[in-house]
Amino acid sequence: MSKMSEIKKKQLHSYLSDDLIIQEILTRLPIKSILRFKSVSKQWYSTLSSSDFANAHLMKSPFSHPSAPVNTLLIENDKNYNIFSYDDDDQISGNFEDNLVKLDVDFGVGKDHLILTGCCNGLVCLTSASNEYLIIWNPATRKLHKYPSHGYFKCPDEANHVSITCGFGYASSVDDYKFVGILSVVQGSTRSNIVHVFSMRENRWRNIEFGHDPLFILNLGVFVSDKLYWKAYSKQAGYLLVSFDLAVERFDIINMDWDKSDFLGVMRGCLSKCNYSETFTGDKLLHLMEPPVIVKSITLPKGLKLDMVSQMIGFTKTDKFFVTGSLSDETGDFPCRTLGIVDTCTEPMQYRMLLCFNDELIKIVRYVPSLVSPFPIDKPSEA
Repeated sequence: MSKMSEIKKKQLHSYLSDDLIIQEILTRLPIKSILRFKSVSKQWYSTLSSSDFANAHLMKSPFSHPSAPVNTLLIENDKNYNIFSYDDDDQISGNFEDNLVKLDVDFGVGKDHLILTGCCNGLVCLTSASNEYLIIWNPATRKLHKYPSHGYFKCPDEANHVSITCGFGYASSVDDYKFVGILSVVQGSTRSNIVHVFSMRENRWRNIEFGHDPLFILNLGVFVSDKLYWKAYSKQAGYLLVSFDLAVERFDIINMDWDKSDFLGVMRGCLSKCNYSETFTGDKLLHLMEPPVIVKSITLPKGLKLDMVSQMIGFTKTDKFFVTGSLSDETGDFPCRTLGIVDTCTEPMQYRMLLCFNDELIKIVRYVPSLVSPFPIDKPSEA
């Protein structure tokens, strides 16, 4: 440290205690500033690298609460990852691609394909198409770690059919990030669900019981308030809602009214479902839920001129919400995937397309930058 820096630090300390500087000043600073300040001293490096500081910094973020407005999205498109920023106050009339920032990252996976599984508290979970590992990545700090699956997703040799789905989330009561993988297995006339849980705090995999009659799990897990949710199906009961409590590691089955085209999402901190995913021929409803109770329903009129919607991502501070969908051409095909925004406060509601992508496998999630480590902290990797 330079002599001038030492003098400035001593002058600052003459007015403010270390605890006050760290807890009330540094926790409110941008992540880029925090990363620079790690070089001030060994003590600051240790403090600013701790999980306690990362959690305190996250809690001070105005966007960290599940019901907070959404202004930043992580976009997976054509095997690339981008950050998209949106502000209701910006009077942008031109190209929204200017708000798109490509993330330059090498995951070191060769030709293996990665699947965006979930995003929670700034940590992004990517699973490999080979089912041999998962990657936990923090785009803000450029840290990542690859966790091998150790054969947990190996299909039974005698299986006739196996489908795999998963989810990623945070159990606040035990301060642990967990990945849940569910195999829906058909062996002759027998059906079963095999469940594997990976705990980042323990850095280990475990097999747990599903505890209910076998189901076909139909989507990636949707994380809301310490729980993961999946849409599921059985021939006997039809469509169901499956929840998994990440803290106590217990599955529950919830009976609800479902349409075949319903899909799940998170809107204003609530689990939501919408039946807007097929060709749009009339008014549809977006339901915000505290399962199994519907808290609020929003009618989406036909006049929005949306051909197909596959995701609804969250509300901005002025009650607009993000949707992903498709644009059809004169042949009825859907060659273009879109990110748009619906304004619920206008009469009638208005839809505006923000971005258009050629990749059919586009996936978009809410993203809140953080300092949370992708674990284990003592073995970081630079992206």
